[in-house]
Amino acid sequence: MHTVLEKMSLIDGLGQCLPDAVLVFENNQIAAAGPNGQVKIPEDAVRHDLSGKFVMPGLIDAHIHLDMHGMADTCHESLVEDKLRTLRAAREMANTLRSGITTVRNAGSANYIDIAVKRAVEEGLIPGPRILASGKIICMLSAGSEYFKGLYREADGVDENRRAAREQIKEGADVLKVMATGAIMNPGGIPGAAQLDVDEIRAVVNEGQKAGKHTAAHAHGAQGIKNAVRAGVRTIEHGTLADAEALKMMADSGVYLISTLSSNYWMCNNDSEEICQQIPRFMSDKANDVARIRLENLHHAIAEGVSVIMGTDAGTPYNFHGKNAMELIQYVKNGLMDPMEAIIAATSRAAKALGLEDRVGSLTSGKLADCIVVHQNPIDDIEALGSLDQIFLVFKDGKPVSGKVDTSQWSPDSPLGPG
Repeated sequence: MHTVLEKMSLIDGLGQCLPDAVLVFENNQIAAAGPNGQVKIPEDAVRHDLSGKFVMPGLIDAHIHLDMHGMADTCHESLVEDKLRTLRAAREMANTLRSGITTVRNAGSANYIDIAVKRAVEEGLIPGPRILASGKIICMLSAGSEYFKGLYREADGVDENRRAAREQIKEGADVLKVMATGAIMNPGGIPGAAQLDVDEIRAVVNEGQKAGKHTAAHAHGAQGIKNAVRAGVRTIEHGTLADAEALKMMADSGVYLISTLSSNYWMCNNDSEEICQQIPRFMSDKANDVARIRLENLHHAIAEGVSVIMGTDAGTPYNFHGKNAMELIQYVKNGLMDPMEAIIAATSRAAKALGLEDRVGSLTSGKLADCIVVHQNPIDDIEALGSLDQIFLVFKDGKPVSGKVDTSQWSPDSPLGPG
């Protein structure tokens, strides 16, 4: 079966925008892309006239928590029983796909909910983005991990960390995640404090490499970042308190930085006093303390040559699934990137970081046919990607995605909240 998109502008994910373009799908793959008149259109094709519209690769969010809903107090996430959380996650992954995010990497879920949802998507039971699942997060024995029931696999020493990595792989994880520093969103976490040491992280990295899987490291503090880079991780999540040495190590080693500005944005930019009061004080205090520093260090990271890719931490307080494009909007509004660079950070560069560059991330021959059709040119106004009214169509695997985003889920008080 052939599908043809034609008469639109094509943003390829590699830095080019081609006017009056043609994009040909053969089943679930891109068969051809190029200027109108230079691409052969199959006789049996279903043709879509997209005059005046803009087509770009589906976005990639490299850091979400699909079983978290955006509740004001993340502890309340654990009050929803796992089977109900799984059903809710399925609905929210449909929201994610319908808003133009066609691939996600999950950065930790309770009791392997992410692996169950991934399987349901792959078997066609539910609509959702392509999911890379991590299973549980591997961490050292520490205060605060009990705040997220079922999310962490505590492990101390090299042998325990090696076993913990093998457990995640056995369960079906596509990627491994470790805690190299403390966290913001639990009461005992100290974001700047190093946690797992180099040898412990390296044990996890080595187990992942045996199975062809990379490792991501949650790391706010500089020492934890350095430990993770020395251990061979692929990505640093957050990187909030990185110093110059840590950033240089990342750049020299080709380690990617996942920005997660959205986690601070949605907590710190609420005008509602009621909303602010619902977020636990320890969490809002830490978020406010690091928000400015994280943005400043992201500027430094880009200047140092660190490759930054889109990751939103979706599922954290008020950071609802389907609003992921706010990360790109912040890149542009805060002067970190121009719109084309922001798009690359969420498409081809993100695909390379996740080891998916041969499958997704650009609208080129041989890639999977994932794309978004928008009314307005996002290069002129990046906010088009954050507006549901601007999303005309989403294709995944060459098929148009049906249904609309359920915006009733964009509230901490939506069904299946704590009750």
